[in-house]
Amino acid sequence: MNSKESLDILVVEDNEVHFYLLEQYLNFSTLKIGKIFRAITLEESLSILNTETPDVIFLDLFLPDSDGLGSYKTIQSKINSASIIIISSLSDINITLEALSYGAEDYLVKGEFDERILEKSIRYSLERKKSELELQASEAKYRQIFYNNPSPMYIYDIDTLQILECNEAAVKKYLYTKEEFTKLKITDLRPPENKLLPVIHDVEELQKLISVPLPHQKKNGEIIMVEISFYHIEMNGNQARQIQINDVTERIKLQEQLELQQRERERSITYATIIAQETERAELGRELHDNINQILVTALLFLDNIINIQKVDFERLLYIKEIISESIKEIRKITKGLVPPALDNIGLIASVEGVISNVRSVSGITFNTSFNDFFEEMISEELKLMIYRIVQEQLNNIVKHSKATKVDISLTQKRDNTLELLIKDNGKGHNLAEKPNGVGLQNIKTRAALHYGEVAINTSPGNGFELIVTFPMLEANSSAMVEAFE
Repeated sequence: MNSKESLDILVVEDNEVHFYLLEQYLNFSTLKIGKIFRAITLEESLSILNTETPDVIFLDLFLPDSDGLGSYKTIQSKINSASIIIISSLSDINITLEALSYGAEDYLVKGEFDERILEKSIRYSLERKKSELELQASEAKYRQIFYNNPSPMYIYDIDTLQILECNEAAVKKYLYTKEEFTKLKITDLRPPENKLLPVIHDVEELQKLISVPLPHQKKNGEIIMVEISFYHIEMNGNQARQIQINDVTERIKLQEQLELQQRERERSITYATIIAQETERAELGRELHDNINQILVTALLFLDNIINIQKVDFERLLYIKEIISESIKEIRKITKGLVPPALDNIGLIASVEGVISNVRSVSGITFNTSFNDFFEEMISEELKLMIYRIVQEQLNNIVKHSKATKVDISLTQKRDNTLELLIKDNGKGHNLAEKPNGVGLQNIKTRAALHYGEVAINTSPGNGFELIVTFPMLEANSSAMVEAFE
């Protein structure tokens, strides 16, 4: 790794949450971590570099006082010995790749790495930086590093495009012998459809071209996607370029698979949402047809009778009034479940207790609630409404299907920054193998997924039903969470 006993790290990141996660992953890794410095602005980082010499710098390119590639260039000009790893979001990937073309050792996408990937990136970056420094030190060391580098590398003449030299890793990657390799031009590594494209000599244009993975063809015809970095060197009195290859074929395939899975997941959520909406509409239609419609038809028949006999019958008019009043009550009962509660006025807990009170009054079910470890000011109004709807849905399922006499409901904020909703009944239970995804459960899963929630179900015939929904505290204030548990 490096000759020091431990690694000193500088993190240039203005987002508190991302810095916290990175710091935790560093501590979870097997690396020996020394001092960890943190800078929120570019100016702060330069001030630290005046007195400290970190081994690794994690750099967010977009800072309060600096934007884009300028952040990297300023840091890189300040210190040449540190390995610089860009930390970026997916939306910043183009500018990140541009920074790599200017010499950054590696990059990590925020939210898509853990301690293992972080450690691998640090080790790789330190080795790459070490190779770079040794390459600059002397021609002899450069050649030794070139031939033994684990990354495929080759050198070509800028004027003739002829490949002059390659290392063993390139021979293994492209399947040519070394003699065959040095008889090729760089255009021979292109797939057939790209062979006649013009060769770019301008450095800035070339950097733009290689900012994204490019296709290369191996001797056996296999197409691989590669990331390219290059260095200008002089070889045998001629101007040449040294090319270093990073095969990212599998990474791209994995990314495409993840994107496909995400699209399928979104399609499933959309489908389940539509099914849930249609089910709610069907239930509303049945309520209107079987209940309110019949009541109003009765009132209409009485009115027709009064009109036909042309005689005022006050007893029948009073009865018609009662029928219409009953219809109004039924409509209120139906619409009350459809209109979102004013959670911002009375709060989530009060709203949930209101639902419980209504269910208790019509079913006789006994409820035990636990909300002491829940701080609703830490979550968004959207998540509150989602939790309310899940409670509403599950209690509706319990009343309709469970034959339960007792229900436990709790909301708990865990120390791992998650929020857990638990609803457990002592009813007849359910065989998930027979019907794993009923409309009610699918509706709950769909609602939970909209806030990255995970649904767990524990049930079997005769043993009640336990629903556990866990939400990451994405909307929570991290410092407030820490204070709450101290």
